Amino acid sequence: MKRIAVIGDYNPKEESHCRILDSIKDISEESEVELEVQWIMSDELDTSAEHLKSFDGFWFSPGSPYRNAKNVLTTMQFARENGIPSLGTCAGFQHMVVEFARNVLGLYGADTEENNEECSDAVIARLPCSLVYKKEQLKISNPDSIMAQSIGIDRFVGEYRCNYGFNEAYHSIFLNSNMIAAIAQNEDGYTRGFEVKGHPFFVGTLFIPQLDFKGDGSYRIIRSYLNAVLFGCGVEIP
Repeated sequence: MKRIAVIGDYNPKEESHCRILDSIKDISEESEVELEVQWIMSDELDTSAEHLKSFDGFWFSPGSPYRNAKNVLTTMQFARENGIPSLGTCAGFQHMVVEFARNVLGLYGADTEENNEECSDAVIARLPCSLVYKKEQLKISNPDSIMAQSIGIDRFVGEYRCNYGFNEAYHSIFLNSNMIAAIAQNEDGYTRGFEVKGHPFFVGTLFIPQLDFKGDGSYRIIRSYLNAVLFGCGVEIP
């Protein structure tokens, strides 16, 4: 049986947390496959390679700041470097950006403003306009990417619960990296998600696809993620 670790600080009153479990259960039952799901609090996470390699997928949940961001970033790096399918939503996306900036782009002081207001490279910054309980039209830059093939439409709606997002001052350095397969962006060109090239599935989204429960838009990304966990390829489960 395949095992997924959901990493984050679980709050049963948080809709985006409950919907993670609902969406995994819904898709696995619909597809008649079994998945073992373990939610691990960030400050209780064992980041040893022996422990992390026992999982077939990671989902980095909303809910920042994490109690132990270092544990989360270590796990993200392990998953990215070892080809373990991973999905990061909201805070998960934010920390995927930080991990990528530090360990791929060489911005060793990168962090989120929420974690460290004095960091040298605030790749995640407070948004000029809050996206809490907001929605917007999005598109994906590369039609051949896993994200685009998962959703299967040119534009879709993303829903948010966040005050922090990608710092567009770093747009060029991220987009010029040969490890970025695609980005999701709004109509003004602001980055709302990204996908790592050459990986079975390593996708971070500021929008929260699990809120599109059983929907026809961003929820399809979850299907694609679970397909990568089960079968090693990021295409939608029929």
